Amino acid sequence: MDIVFFNAKILTQDQRQPHASAMLLRQDRIVAVGDLPDVLAFTSSETASIDLRGLAVVPGFIDAHIHVWKVGSLLTHQLDVRGTRSLDDLLQALAEYGRQHPGRPWLVARGFNEALWPDNRLPDRKDLDRVISNRPVVVMRTCAHQLVANTAALQAAGITAWTRPPFGGQIVFGQDGQPNGRLTETAMNLVLSHMPPYSEHDYQVMTEAAQRHLLQNGITAATDPAVMPDLLEVYRSLCRQGRLQLRLQAIAVRLPDGQQQALPLPERMDEPFLQINSVKFFADGAISGRTAALYRPYPGTDERGSLRLQPESFLELADEAQQAGFRIATHAIGDEAMDLVCHTYEQLWNRYRQSGNRVEHVGLPSSDNLHFMHEAGVFAVMQPIFLYELGKNFRSYLDEERCQRLYPLRSVWDAGITLALSTDAPVVQSVHPMDNLRAAVTRCDAEGFVIGTKEALSPEEALYAYTMGSAQANQTERFNGSIAAGKWADLVILSDNPLKLNPDTEVVATLVGGVVRYLHSDQRYQWLIHQLEAL
Repeated sequence: MDIVFFNAKILTQDQRQPHASAMLLRQDRIVAVGDLPDVLAFTSSETASIDLRGLAVVPGFIDAHIHVWKVGSLLTHQLDVRGTRSLDDLLQALAEYGRQHPGRPWLVARGFNEALWPDNRLPDRKDLDRVISNRPVVVMRTCAHQLVANTAALQAAGITAWTRPPFGGQIVFGQDGQPNGRLTETAMNLVLSHMPPYSEHDYQVMTEAAQRHLLQNGITAATDPAVMPDLLEVYRSLCRQGRLQLRLQAIAVRLPDGQQQALPLPERMDEPFLQINSVKFFADGAISGRTAALYRPYPGTDERGSLRLQPESFLELADEAQQAGFRIATHAIGDEAMDLVCHTYEQLWNRYRQSGNRVEHVGLPSSDNLHFMHEAGVFAVMQPIFLYELGKNFRSYLDEERCQRLYPLRSVWDAGITLALSTDAPVVQSVHPMDNLRAAVTRCDAEGFVIGTKEALSPEEALYAYTMGSAQANQTERFNGSIAAGKWADLVILSDNPLKLNPDTEVVATLVGGVVRYLHSDQRYQWLIHQLEAL
């Protein structure tokens, strides 16, 4: 059925026609966009029409870096402790979770941030043992670059005072010379590899829960930036069964944590709801947990984080993937990690002149890094929401000079680099695009402190980066990212103009391929709900 939406405030993100008031959808595509008389020229007597009564319409938001299944795991299979405000809060939540799940052989939680706690102290195995000691417990820090294991988990993994960590990881020891339960970066896999694996059904449940959550927030496409082979097969299966409701790009892990043996290159896939064409590397950790690789130590410490890649093997594995036609996406936050990645990419660029590689996060790039990224067509995939949710960590763990140039959105934009926005959830709690847009423009943290005023974007730039910029980083801009004739009908209807950055802006409806995937249930929108449900 053809449908005309009219009396709308359409922000197309198409620079040839930035604004419109009407559009025509036919099956899964946009047929015409413009003023109502122009759009009506493409209609017939069978065309349905819906008056949007002044609501805003934007292209579906594209979260270019979000761990889809992990978002779903916290909704279905793991304990979400991102809201805990003290160690006692965390331990109480764990104890209750253990009582609620007496049959689970391992208990897994994620999301604590010690910077939000009164004493800022990281938990250790003895803390966890106080509430659960009879079965393994693993608690992941919010950044997912550190975990804490109880004694039972350490024993199950065979970790002792004599265990050596893999390259790029750390086993933290207590004053007694024994492991205190904290593992960082590649060393985390010493424990994680002993956990019972998730089944195909588990992954399907997680993925479908995540889909519902993302669609509710106006996200119509997402890039899962670190997918292992078992999950990759689940995504393929869901795609074949028609159970993917948002468009998914899966980036396959090339080098698993703590291992020297690379995974085989995956089978490529290019379907409307699933793309597999890139591989992922991790160059360092996270600033919020002081594991991002820096040249100068974190203030008040002798810690500089750690590189997770050895230059020679990184280049060799990336070169193999590039020769096979895969794009490279590499996590890099600290300045040392940025240099490593850009130097490696430069060697690839000199050999193949292949643009389209990505740097995920781009925490502390140098001007030389940005110049190279522009010249070589490297995409910057960044997360403004970090500034809001993790700003206290940044202010605590970095000096003022580095804070001022942290996650430099403006510098990236002005350098002519394609900028894509994303959340990296579940590192952060909010996946709502309005929260991310506000963070990109205001650069305020949750306590009202501004981090790097000069690195802010305008609302128009931020919205473009969250739609067309992300589509370009995914190399799907021919199909999505803007509202234009011939593109997929991936749309979000909002209660207010997103450029106003109104925190009360709601997602009223989300359409993917012209199909309504989410409808707000509030009585205020019943007039629209009835019309859309009748389609």
